[in-house]
Amino acid sequence: MFKHRVMWNVLGCLTSCFTQGLLLLAMSTLLACQSSPHTTVKNHSLQPKRVHQLPHLQVAKSTDGVQDINWQITLIQNKRALFFNQYPSFNLHSVAKTVSGHTGCNSVYGRYHYNFAQRRLDFDVMAGYDSCNRALAQEADLMDALQRVKYFQFDGAVLYLIDERGQRLIQAQRSR
Repeated sequence: MFKHRVMWNVLGCLTSCFTQGLLLLAMSTLLACQSSPHTTVKNHSLQPKRVHQLPHLQVAKSTDGVQDINWQITLIQNKRALFFNQYPSFNLHSVAKTVSGHTGCNSVYGRYHYNFAQRRLDFDVMAGYDSCNRALAQEADLMDALQRVKYFQFDGAVLYLIDERGQRLIQAQRSR
């Protein structure tokens, strides 16, 4: 009986030692896979490393002198345009045929149809709906005028937006 007990103790010790050995072997293998030797790369030429960059995208801009320019509105139906949050302005974006701008209080946005050769310009615009003290009358005049525009005249620095009867509704100048 004593022999069997000693034999089971020896077998238990061997099994335990074997298991611990396997565990140590597995841990050292994992550590070896995760670590890498530290290497230092020196830049002996003192030249900056080249970084690959995507080329800059160039947005096509119109060269007609009317589109893709920020126009500050100076007169609305023969009344001087007033500053509220900012001066009224607009920009005709030639690629998307969209309008963006400001009434002085609210943003203006929408679409437009344009024919430079015939001097035709039609707006389909809307404005935001924030309330600014005393800006409501100017905003109403501006939105009414923009809806009535059918033509334009252009002399380089000043743009006139004109209705069907030839009446100048809006005068704008290039923003500085």
